[in-house]
Amino acid sequence: MDNKPKKKSELNATETSLKIIVFYVIIGFTWILLSDQVIKLFTTDPEDLEIIQSVKGIFYVAITALVFYYIIHRQLDLYVNTIQTLKKAYIDLDEGHNKSVKLENKLFQIAYYDELTGLPNKFMLEEKITSYIESHPKDALIGFIYFDIDEFRNINEVKGHAVGDYLIKSVADLLKEKIEEPNILARMGGDEFVIAVFSLQSLDVFMTTIEAYLASIRKTFILDEDHFFITYSAGVALYPDHGKDYLTLFRHADAAMSMAKAKGKDQIVIFDDEMVLLIKQQTEILTQLRTAIQHNEFSLHYQPILSLTHDDVIAVEALIRWNHPTKGFIPPLEFISLAEKNGFIKDITEWVFKEAARQYKAWPIERKSFRISINISAVMLMQDNFIPNLSKWISEDNIDCSKFTLEITETAVIHDIQKSIHVIKQLKRYGFSIALDDFGTGYSSLTYLQKLPIDTIKIDRSFISSITESTDDFHVLRYMVELAHHLKLEVVAEGIETPEQIQMIKSYFVDYAQGYYFCKPMPQTRVLEYFKMLEQVKKEK
Repeated sequence: MDNKPKKKSELNATETSLKIIVFYVIIGFTWILLSDQVIKLFTTDPEDLEIIQSVKGIFYVAITALVFYYIIHRQLDLYVNTIQTLKKAYIDLDEGHNKSVKLENKLFQIAYYDELTGLPNKFMLEEKITSYIESHPKDALIGFIYFDIDEFRNINEVKGHAVGDYLIKSVADLLKEKIEEPNILARMGGDEFVIAVFSLQSLDVFMTTIEAYLASIRKTFILDEDHFFITYSAGVALYPDHGKDYLTLFRHADAAMSMAKAKGKDQIVIFDDEMVLLIKQQTEILTQLRTAIQHNEFSLHYQPILSLTHDDVIAVEALIRWNHPTKGFIPPLEFISLAEKNGFIKDITEWVFKEAARQYKAWPIERKSFRISINISAVMLMQDNFIPNLSKWISEDNIDCSKFTLEITETAVIHDIQKSIHVIKQLKRYGFSIALDDFGTGYSSLTYLQKLPIDTIKIDRSFISSITESTDDFHVLRYMVELAHHLKLEVVAEGIETPEQIQMIKSYFVDYAQGYYFCKPMPQTRVLEYFKMLEQVKKEK
């Protein structure tokens, strides 16, 4: 026997049914008994009673039919309403499930994919690499390439974040076309990306593949109607040689990328153990750089710039030197790039500018055109507050800007030609002379030369040193000088080290020269001695 307790719904149905039956029985018996008694009060005629009984029966059937119609209709309404409520509940439940699935998918997308590019993010990348290592404990070979866009911060500052986002998405789209599964391209944030290559066959094939991937983004992009040549710096770490987990691979690839930046950017560097020591050294230098100005550790050296027509000094280039109290002389290449990355370049530029102005009076200046050249960092040039800061320095020290030439690198200019033109025009209003430094190392030198409001071009030492009569550059140099003179620009040849180079640049009518052949960079007192020596030579002639 089934002794299970009945459900509440079953009890309610039984109770309702019994109530209806009891109600019907009571009404029926009451009608039969009372109606007959009432009829007899009015008539006892058999024929009348028969007729009345027939009418009474019809009336009873009609009344009970109406009662049952009401009861059944009411129950059916309840049933239909219950069914409709259940259907709506099922629909709501289904919609709720769909919304839950969509929300779950959206949360997954947010958690594991980059919103701007649609690429996997760092969390997805970590899961993929960790999972691959776990599933291939003995034969896993992974190439981890961490890279970013060179000078992206300048583009963001000059053109705004919307243009920066457009560049990021464009780079991502170009690389997505190249990289196929199981390899993965992920965005780490900002302008930083990672390419993970699985199942490597050989290092040579791997590097060739990576170089092909990254070559697709090393090109000119049109950003807000301006042309920007985009390069990258990349660091490579390999599993298991350079790390046996995601975090170690990431850290070592980051170290290799930092090394690529330090070496001049626009290249790929593979991690090695010496980089860890180098990074520690750079961290120490950065810490010490913070107090170098306060402790008077910087000094200026000067290198003369000579006229090839009159054989006399027409200018000097001011070059910063760092004399560390314990490490001794630290070359500018080891700290200038660090200063640019970490915001110290402003303080260094201010110190150089003001110190050169302070020392200007000590030069035995006979020609009014004598100038001091000062290098302006590309990072400084592109900052919106560069001109306001410069104006402040000029007013604080009452500096005569006509006594100075500001040297701006060609690579800084071509990153944003319109911004550069605007800044240079403002500098010239102050009275500065402008020189385009490192000329001949960029990609569009001759194209942009006529657009820039400059006074001088300085042909880079690497270009001068590579020229012989058997090279094409031999004729390019002549073209450069003729073009510059046609545009009424003066020409300085840097890095002159041999008599042959002197004869070559003289034959091409180069205006000025500087280099070790004449004088290496020295403190002001020693350069002044060099001046006296030149004067003595002139007198003897």
